[in-house]
Amino acid sequence: MKLYGRKLGIMLLVALMAFVTACGGKNNQTDGSSHSPAKASSSAENSAQSESTEKATESDQSKPVTMTVQYPKSDNTVAITITDEAIKRFTEKYPNVTIKKNDWQYAPNEIGIKMAAKQAPSFYSTFATEGKTLLEKGWATDLTPFLANYEHATDFNETLTAPFTFNGKLYAIPRDAYIMTVMINKKLFEAKNVPLPSLDWTWDEFYEAAKATADPAKGIAGFAIMAKGNEGGWNWTNFLYQASGEAETIADGKVKSAFNSEAGVKAMEFLKKLRWEAKAMPQNWALNYGDTYNLFKQGRAAIVLGNTVEDAVNNGGMNKDDIILMPMPSMEKGGEHVGVLGGNYTIINPQETPEVQRAAFNFVTNDLFGDSGLEALRTDLASRKSKGQVKLPKVAEYWKSDSDYGMKVQAVYGEFPEVVYKYDPRVSELAKGAPEPAYNGQDYYAAITNVMQEVFTDKNANVKELLDAAAQKFDNEVLSKVKIE
Repeated sequence: MKLYGRKLGIMLLVALMAFVTACGGKNNQTDGSSHSPAKASSSAENSAQSESTEKATESDQSKPVTMTVQYPKSDNTVAITITDEAIKRFTEKYPNVTIKKNDWQYAPNEIGIKMAAKQAPSFYSTFATEGKTLLEKGWATDLTPFLANYEHATDFNETLTAPFTFNGKLYAIPRDAYIMTVMINKKLFEAKNVPLPSLDWTWDEFYEAAKATADPAKGIAGFAIMAKGNEGGWNWTNFLYQASGEAETIADGKVKSAFNSEAGVKAMEFLKKLRWEAKAMPQNWALNYGDTYNLFKQGRAAIVLGNTVEDAVNNGGMNKDDIILMPMPSMEKGGEHVGVLGGNYTIINPQETPEVQRAAFNFVTNDLFGDSGLEALRTDLASRKSKGQVKLPKVAEYWKSDSDYGMKVQAVYGEFPEVVYKYDPRVSELAKGAPEPAYNGQDYYAAITNVMQEVFTDKNANVKELLDAAAQKFDNEVLSKVKIE
């Protein structure tokens, strides 16, 4: 989700490093079977562009090229330092490339203006929700010609590349991608003598744990969920996916809402039950991203969705041993532990010449799978050690865990056992990512949040009627305008 990607910076220094290395629906929504990307180009044009790009790939690196780098805002001094170092490494390797800086940061309501004015940088970071929208507009470059000569093309984690893979072609490099998990405050479980749930937990176990750990008299919630802005719909979608539901469907060239299905009703009824029957949620349930994690850090929420362990320990003063990372629950025993797969991805600007696109790809991948990335990680871990801070390895990284690079990363982690937060490896094994909605994801999240607020306000709210009304409104006002060719 957009908000997750933007606010993740408060807890992930290495994610900022990923900024310079540039390096969300069901999985079957990303196979491209019902969508033909590159709306702006015919097949002949695509072939010509591919041939031109291949020639640029083979061209002499001494040919002068000017490229615009997406640069951090002036108040983000840490990211600026990291970016400048990445630019230095890149220009030492590619002295023929002249770098210009552009501090524009992606916004769904601005990308069209930037592309129309041809003012977007040579590459830009976007959200997992934007995949099909960008492809439909022709605002993302097919990376096939570049990957054909890239030695690590098969080392990317396919779970994370799924949101930008269409018709077998990759259109973006994963940057800060994530799979949603759950955090538990162990101390609050112990205070109420509540047994910790098993990793293979279900909705029933989630419900009982949230109900048992809640202590309204002390202002302690068993479960705190975001329900103020678009984050609400983002959080709820995890439960929709666990119930085998979809946010949207594509049929006969049209995108339609699907969240008012039986699965959607089950997911919303589950939250309604947690709110009114279990009384597990905070009295003031209208929480945004920061509010929710502040409650967790303050010891006032036993269960939250997310993986902000670093923020809780490094900025919130929590003891790392008091935090347990869990996969999302399954709806029923034997079901899948599905969490939203989202985050930030890097797009190469298709308006650039093939030579600039090649330079942009080289910049985006310059520190990937390389010693510089390992050294950056080692430096970061050493810094955290000196400050008494922790580092949370992601449940899923841009690389395959069994790749040579993945093994090297684990070896670096092994050098700093006191820094690296350890969670049960079965979390990664159980956690399954399902990409965020491909079309107008932020509008979808907003529509769901409105329903959540109605349900949390009125214990007699009719969930099915509310979801039906929201779906009809979303279809009429938003999805009806989506064109698929």
